[in-house]
Amino acid sequence: MKHYIILSFLCLFFIQSIQAQELQEKIDSILKIINTTSVDTIKARRYLELSDLTMYNDQKRTLEYIEKANAIYRTSPNKKGIAKLFTQKANYFYRLGKIDSARINLVSSVNTSLKTGDTLRAAIARHNVGILDNYQGNLESASQIMDENIQVFQKYDDSLHLANAYLIKGSIALSSGFNKIGLIESYNGLKIHRRLKDDLRVGEGLFQIGLIHQNTSDHAKAIEILKESILYFNKAASEQLAAQALNYIAFSQIEMENFKEAETNLEESLSISKKLDYTANIARVYQNLGKLEIGRKNYNEAIAFLTRAYDMWVKISVPNNEAEVLLNIGRSHSRKKRFRKSLDFFDRSIERAIYAQNNETLESAYFEKSLALEKLGEYEASLTSFKQNKIINDSIFSVGYSKATLELKTIYDTEKKEQQIAKQETEIELLEERDKVSSLQKWLLGSGLGLSLLVFGFGFYGIRQKMKRNKLEREKVATQLAFKKKELTTQALHLAKKNETLENLKQKAKELKEKEASTNGYQQLITSINFDLQDDNNWENFARYFEEVHKDFNSNVAKKYPEVTPNELRLMALLKMNLSSKEIANILNISIPGIKKARQRLRKKMNLSTGDSLENAVLSI
Repeated sequence: MKHYIILSFLCLFFIQSIQAQELQEKIDSILKIINTTSVDTIKARRYLELSDLTMYNDQKRTLEYIEKANAIYRTSPNKKGIAKLFTQKANYFYRLGKIDSARINLVSSVNTSLKTGDTLRAAIARHNVGILDNYQGNLESASQIMDENIQVFQKYDDSLHLANAYLIKGSIALSSGFNKIGLIESYNGLKIHRRLKDDLRVGEGLFQIGLIHQNTSDHAKAIEILKESILYFNKAASEQLAAQALNYIAFSQIEMENFKEAETNLEESLSISKKLDYTANIARVYQNLGKLEIGRKNYNEAIAFLTRAYDMWVKISVPNNEAEVLLNIGRSHSRKKRFRKSLDFFDRSIERAIYAQNNETLESAYFEKSLALEKLGEYEASLTSFKQNKIINDSIFSVGYSKATLELKTIYDTEKKEQQIAKQETEIELLEERDKVSSLQKWLLGSGLGLSLLVFGFGFYGIRQKMKRNKLEREKVATQLAFKKKELTTQALHLAKKNETLENLKQKAKELKEKEASTNGYQQLITSINFDLQDDNNWENFARYFEEVHKDFNSNVAKKYPEVTPNELRLMALLKMNLSSKEIANILNISIPGIKKARQRLRKKMNLSTGDSLENAVLSI
């Protein structure tokens, strides 16, 4: 699943979350108001309310209501109403997959709202421009819009759109490969929606979190969360969103080779999507059905489904999906030994992947092309394509390492900023308490109270203030300690990730060294990596944070277990942090079996019996 996929179901304006049985009653009530009023602006506004109610369930009626509102505003202009009309048009076009038309109407809505001085409505429309930017891969623009809008929504206390902005921030992080940040932002939005008891948007938040788990290949967890999202979509009477969730559940089931369950969910999703004329989801269903048939080795059936998907993605103009579908069509032809025909689809996939900057599909397309060329006996061309695959693969690997490092740094910087704010708030409280004492002193001295009363009053009050200051100081120390623990964890995870990445990079360099004629460059790379893996500066930084959090740990170990070596002390420090064997192995740059042997030696030096826990013993120090 590609990172650019977003929550295309996020509402583009206010959509009522009401139960299915209440929907028609609500519509009838609004129609009654329309039929009994002679005020055009009221009629137009009510028609737009009707378009809100039917947007996710009845596209034909939605268009009818929008056109009626549009006809009224032509003869009775109202800028606020027209701004809402533009937004509803954008929403309608978006549901049809007409992204450019949706964008034009949204920009018109922003401009119209700003002319009326309605900053909040402009921000809401601009929010949806950000959604489209995210959908089309313009992540920098989308992120900038969300950051600006979060400030506006906080200013106007608009919890609904604030939560939606956090969800989009999570989606942008997902598209950028920052899964941890994506989860943090998504849960920020979900928390607000749960507080608002908004079933529709709780479902949206769960859906996005499910996608993040899917993106990290945790398909069992993804299916569990996506199924929960459907429960909320059903409560909100949103068949369209439920259909989309079914589609993504099927994707994870295909990855887990649960083809029968996937097929059932895809058929249900397709049936709902056709009824609602939900173009994007229909295309995605056909794409997943193609992947399913590839899994079953029914390649002709796969090509038929994938061709349908491709034609629809071209109309919608989503190059990432175009590239992926073309790749799978090529794979299907290749598996049927139609190698010459497959090359055409691989080349087209490469062209669209380059355009969309989709390196994952690009890498796979070059690899599949090299295999097809090899089968055709065109070995030189096959080798060229394979080398291109390796270049892209190394680029993905390098970018992955950079992203992982950047994500850790972003999380660290965010937590550091939060810590600074908390520290400032604590210091402000201390200053306020001191100011209160100073004010009381002046008041008592000016009141002419007797010395004995003054002494008594100050004595009693001074004790209370000292207790308050002590409490604030303890809270300040506790906050600083908590932050140092976060710094320590961040340092450890960064060190583990860096070493794991370097080790993988070294293995790739060794493989290339064996295949290429010239080995000097690869040997220099391997030597450089080994130097970085053995660099003690990384450990020194970690050890400094560790000592600040776990004072006297090293000295206590030395007193209690004098035979422990420096390397074993490092192992004990990492066990103290409750890290996994894999993380410890990456940090110490040794194998997992090596960790097991080190643990056994440490147990002997600590005189632990078979039933004693090494972790508990270390934690007790």
